Amino acid sequence: MINVIFDMDGTLINSANAISSAVNEIRADLKLAPLEPRFIMQTINTPGKDWAKILYDIDKFEHSSFKDGFERYFIKHYQKSVLLYDGVVEVLEFLKSKNCYLAIATNAPQSSLTQILNKHNILPFFSKVLGVSLGIEPKPHPMMLQLISDEAPFEKSVFVGDSDKDKQAAQNANMPYFHAKWGEEKCQKDEFKNADELIELLHTQMEA
Repeated sequence: MINVIFDMDGTLINSANAISSAVNEIRADLKLAPLEPRFIMQTINTPGKDWAKILYDIDKFEHSSFKDGFERYFIKHYQKSVLLYDGVVEVLEFLKSKNCYLAIATNAPQSSLTQILNKHNILPFFSKVLGVSLGIEPKPHPMMLQLISDEAPFEKSVFVGDSDKDKQAAQNANMPYFHAKWGEEKCQKDEFKNADELIELLHTQMEA
């Protein structure tokens, strides 16, 4: 069997609207003009972007996650509008039926994860849930993937994500990677647009 590590936002849960709404509410309180949702998500998901300056006009932001220090905004909007992607529960049930080890590696603050995952009743599927906290580097640094893989029971680990940061983290950890393209019409190699395609990709890894 294999260890399967998932990103959370954009991979398990559709949180783009919640994130952009929270960022723009923060900006309103900071007396800043709103930003286009697509631009917000591109900023967050692109490695090397100075997201604190771009999103909040803050030059020296002491946190490593764009949610740190603003948790109440994100919790509010996550409760309102976040949904699981169609078929996520079926994917998790399939993996559990195959005795796979399941974990989450997300750039969201560690302190926020239990509440978010419990809301969607998927926390019990995961043996390890790791987010950003003191001493834990955010992706694309491979630390989270390496920490999970080191303590997981099986030799082979696979990472499932949706952003360039996720892809780079997997490359930095020398780990197979599958990229979420939920609902899109076309996919390239190692990408999936629905749950059945993801199950097929993961099943191939189990048999490799």
